[in-house]
Amino acid sequence: MVIHQDNLTFSVINDKEVKVLHLYPRTSDVTRLVIPPHVQGYRVSVIAKKAFYECTKLRHVTLPQYLRSIEDEAFGLCDKLEEIKIPDRITHIGKGAFEGTLALQKVVLPRNLTTLPEALFYDSAVSDVTLPDNITEIPTACFYDCRNLRRIVLPATVTSVAPDAFHYCMNLEEVIAPESIDHIEMFDGEKKSVLKVKNYEI
Repeated sequence: MVIHQDNLTFSVINDKEVKVLHLYPRTSDVTRLVIPPHVQGYRVSVIAKKAFYECTKLRHVTLPQYLRSIEDEAFGLCDKLEEIKIPDRITHIGKGAFEGTLALQKVVLPRNLTTLPEALFYDSAVSDVTLPDNITEIPTACFYDCRNLRRIVLPATVTSVAPDAFHYCMNLEEVIAPESIDHIEMFDGEKKSVLKVKNYEI
């Protein structure tokens, strides 16, 4: 069953929940989007894969409080997206969810998230990212080509960083890493003499 409401298309998941499929039309001039918490009695729980992919007019997005999942590339290539607040109930974010968000600078990831996806902020403008406390790994290409990123604090639970997690973060100057970390090769093959990594020598 498909539901249309307020420029959005929803698909029923079960007798209680729906997922957001996409804006209609995709070329919509909508710049500020508020996704409702409920639609026709269903709880809005999931943003579907590529739901807002290449919605190049979007600037501000408000997500519903009961959202539990943002799927792969949901906001990929939303190059004007400036602001999005991610609810703490979310336990899953998919690969490349914010890839190519060239205007997005500040993101607070939900505290209930235990795993980061690959290429989460690939080629993004993020400069201020708050990571959740329970993650153990910074995966491949997570911050690849994030050239505005200057400082990152890794939670105490992190034990490994993928070799290309911070590739081409050319302005990254400081990484606060936990003493427990056992593997980090974030700048293999690149000159990064100004980089400071607390508690770890690269």
